[in-house]
Amino acid sequence: MNPPIPLHPVIVHTPIALIVFSLLFDLVGRFTDVDWWRKAAFAMLVIGVLGAGAAVLSGNAAEEAAEQQGVPEEAIEAHEAAGIITLWLGVAAVLARWLAARPGPARGAISLLALVAHLLTAGAVGLAGFRGGKLVYDHGAGVKAAAPAVPGDRSGRGSGEQDHD
Repeated sequence: MNPPIPLHPVIVHTPIALIVFSLLFDLVGRFTDVDWWRKAAFAMLVIGVLGAGAAVLSGNAAEEAAEQQGVPEEAIEAHEAAGIITLWLGVAAVLARWLAARPGPARGAISLLALVAHLLTAGAVGLAGFRGGKLVYDHGAGVKAAAPAVPGDRSGRGSGEQDHD
């Protein structure tokens, strides 16, 4: 039986890109007072938060494989915590943005709260992405072991033999 397709590395780029860009769109919308920037920001935020939920779920499945590869549990747990924090902050940002769109006396305060939650979500997803990158590049999480390279060989064959074209 083949191992399951590793979905986590594919899924994680959705929340990273969309949450960060939704923040940029939100800031442009606030500074220019152009409504479509804010609407696009909200749509991207919602999809980014849904992606964060999928990333957390797929990360739970990837955790066991990383532990079997010898990746330190502390590094995995730190990455997982940043992902979960991203998800909850993102949910708070979405709810606050939704509430801020409703008329009422607290609309301005809720809008500011939504911006703060959005900023924190973007920071948290950046931290989660950074920690995930360290899992891959520092610890080799999810990376298949390859044949050892021969020093000085750039042919990609690994044998050091000459190219006879």
